[in-house]
Amino acid sequence: MRKIIELKQKLNSDLGFNQKYTLKDDDKTHLLYVNPMLNATGYYRMIAQAMEINKTDTHTAIITNIDSNDFGKSLDEFTAVLDERLLIWADYIIFSSTFVDITYLLKAIKAINRGVQITMDVDQNYFALNQMSYGAKKITETSLANLEKNMAFIDLVTVPTISFKNYLNRFIHARNPNANAMVTCIPNLVSVYGYEKTPTLVKNTSDKFRVGIIKPTQEDILLLKQLVLKMNSFLKGKIQIVCIGNLVLKELAKKHGIDTDIEFHKTVSFKDYYQKLNELRLDAALLPAKEALYNNHHSSYSYLELSVFGIPVIASIHHSSKLLLKEGATGFLANELSEWYEALELLIKKPTLKDEVRNNALKSVWRNFSYNRKQLRRITEVFI
Repeated sequence: MRKIIELKQKLNSDLGFNQKYTLKDDDKTHLLYVNPMLNATGYYRMIAQAMEINKTDTHTAIITNIDSNDFGKSLDEFTAVLDERLLIWADYIIFSSTFVDITYLLKAIKAINRGVQITMDVDQNYFALNQMSYGAKKITETSLANLEKNMAFIDLVTVPTISFKNYLNRFIHARNPNANAMVTCIPNLVSVYGYEKTPTLVKNTSDKFRVGIIKPTQEDILLLKQLVLKMNSFLKGKIQIVCIGNLVLKELAKKHGIDTDIEFHKTVSFKDYYQKLNELRLDAALLPAKEALYNNHHSSYSYLELSVFGIPVIASIHHSSKLLLKEGATGFLANELSEWYEALELLIKKPTLKDEVRNNALKSVWRNFSYNRKQLRRITEVFI
C-alpha cells in the first residue's frame, strides 16, 4: 500500500499540462487509466492492474490521477487530467464506472485519436441494486441512465466475473441495438503492490473465536440476528462477532436487539484497511448473500483479502466467492442457518482444521488469484 500512496502523491503533485510524461515511440500497447479512486474498486480494477501491466515487455500503462473516494465526479474533473498528448499516445483509454454523461468527451477523444479503444470497467451490477444493498442510495435513476448511455458509446467493457460478462453483454445490446461495446472479463487479482509492507499476521489470543463480517448490508444484519438468537449454548459461549461498518448499521443492530453481541469497529479508509483487518485478529469471516441478480454478478475481492490474511471464510452459496473457494479446503459454503452453525462449530472444535484451511487459502490466493505470468498474459491479450 505504501507504493500506491507514493504513486498517488507523485501523480497528484504533477497534475496539469506541464506534467512530464515519458511518452516513448515504441512497439508496446499503451494503456491510459483515467482517475481511479483510492478505494477497493480503484485498487483492484485499475491501480494494481496498471502497475502490474508495466512489468510486462509488451504493454505500458499510465494513470492520470488517483482520486479520493468521491462518488460524484463531474465532467470537468475528467477533462482536467486528459492532456492531448496522452490521448494521442494511448491505444486504450480506460475509465471506471462513470455516472455522469461523458459521451461528449468520448466523441472529442475519438476526434483526436480515431484509432483509440475507449474502455470502461464496470465493477458490479449497478442495474440490479436493491435498497438493502450497501451504498444503493447513492445511485439515482439519472445516474444509471448516464452509465447506460456511456456504455453504449464504449468500445470495450471490462467486468470481474464471467456471469456478469454474459448478463451485461445482453443488457447493453438489448437497450441499444446499435451499441458496439464488447464485454470481456478481467478477474479481481491480488498484487504484491499493496501487500509489500503487510505486517506479521496477528493471531487471536483471547478465549473466544472471533468471527468477522465486513461492511454488512441490512440483509447481513438480519442473518446475524438469526445466528445470535438461535445460537446454541456451545457457540454462544465461544464466539465473538466482530463487525466493520458505519453508524447506521450499528443502529440497525441495536434496533434488532443484537448490538451487545457484536464488537463494532468504524469503517476505515482503504489505505488503512489492511492494517485494520489484521488488527481485528479474526479466526474466521462470514460472507453472506441472498439469492439475487446483484449478488450473482458481484465481485469477490473480500474473499481475496481475507485469504491473504489467512482468515477462513464461510460464504453463502449465493456469494460470488463460491467460484473461487474449494469447499472444506480453502473455505466453506452455507445456505441454511444450520449450515452456518455446522461450519462454525467445525472450525472451533477442530483447531487443526482451521489452521489447515488458513494455510490452504493463503497459498491458493497467491497461486491462483494473483498477477502471475498466466494471469498477466490473459489480461494483456484483452488489450491487443
